[in-house]
Amino acid sequence: MPSTRNYLLAATQLDRKLTIVRSAAAPFRNAVSSGWIRALRQALGLSAAGLGRRMKLAQQSVVQLEENEKNGTITLASLRRAAEALDAEFIYAVVPRKNLRDTISERARELAKQRVDSVSQSMQLEAQGISEKELSERIAELARELERRPRELWR
Repeated sequence: MPSTRNYLLAATQLDRKLTIVRSAAAPFRNAVSSGWIRALRQALGLSAAGLGRRMKLAQQSVVQLEENEKNGTITLASLRRAAEALDAEFIYAVVPRKNLRDTISERARELAKQRVDSVSQSMQLEAQGISEKELSERIAELARELERRPRELWR
């Protein structure tokens, strides 16, 4: 695991790159209900048999490949192979829904709140409760500390 400073820097740098990917990918979400292989094949005027010849597969195997893509059961290797046969570039990405730094901060705050709340409840039972302001400050302080200890965030 990289040092704390490096992991936060890596998250920030990746967030910058992901901003570009998110904006580029947005118009394509759910854009092709039949799957990309079938859509590209048909747009090229290429029959399933023709794609099969290019992939050295039977026509029925191409039909099954397209069905697997549509159903979400296709392998990455099959997608790469089909892209090559279609003279296309295969691009694969896992894009977080929000910034990584936001995810880290939210997770740290969530854990901090859990920890401080459990201690606060014990203190209240012993008539040593703290004010809401103090509670909020302790949560924020612990969250900042947890952000610097990434291994504790995801236990």
